[in-house]
Amino acid sequence: MNRLAILLLPFAATLVLSGCTGIELEKAQNLTPEGSAFNMSLYQGYVELAASEYAEADYADSDAFAGRAIGAGSGQLVRPEQIGRRTLPDDKIGELMAARRRLALALSTGAKERNPEEAARAQVMFDCWMQEQEENFQPEDIARCRGAVMAALDALEVRPVAKAEPAPAPAPAPAPIPGPYVVFFDFDKAELTDQAKLVLANVARDADAAKITRVFASGHTDRAGADAYNDALARMRVETVAKYLIASGIDKGKILTIDYGEERPQVATPDGQVEPKNRRVEISFGR
Repeated sequence: MNRLAILLLPFAATLVLSGCTGIELEKAQNLTPEGSAFNMSLYQGYVELAASEYAEADYADSDAFAGRAIGAGSGQLVRPEQIGRRTLPDDKIGELMAARRRLALALSTGAKERNPEEAARAQVMFDCWMQEQEENFQPEDIARCRGAVMAALDALEVRPVAKAEPAPAPAPAPAPIPGPYVVFFDFDKAELTDQAKLVLANVARDADAAKITRVFASGHTDRAGADAYNDALARMRVETVAKYLIASGIDKGKILTIDYGEERPQVATPDGQVEPKNRRVEISFGR
């Protein structure tokens, strides 16, 4: 071989090599993609990644990403890049492995069908992160790819549905207030009968059990006799009842008394008529 031919060999080799670059990217770009929505999005993402690397003169990675684009666009199963395929910094392998596990789990549990575009973006940007981390000299690009992966994974992962807290049990309804009670008196009398004492014993017992804070007692008479006399008699009757309840243990401060005389008969009668049911003290409770 003459000297001129020897000198021209390196130049010719350069021409051959430069003429071969970009062939895979061109193939990928000219492909009519087919397959699932996930594969179509994966194809588009890898084509863009291959073009980006080609623009930076990283022809090897451009060809690799273009090849993955062709696989996805042809309907093939293209998985995220394996950790062992790259020479990675030792302190980054653990994080990348954890991210790949999250990605694989999301893809295998329906993310490709639920949100194909986001799922494809997660895979493409994971491969981008792997490639940039292997080069390890463009921190902004590493951060960009890593951030895109994490954001996509957060959007894809199925979170367990929090169980609704059971509604608090309704507060128990307050116990009904017992009563009312009525004690009756003999004609023209303010002394308690035996029957009246039995009723008042029940009043004292129920007031304590029901945690009563107020005891209302009202005195009444029938319509026999003068109004003024009946007012006084009603007052004596209600005071007799109050004293008995206090003696039975009810706090004096809880008892409120009032006398109506003949104003509020239980049984309507003409004025001056005797009526046993009107000779009474009515007792009720309050809280």
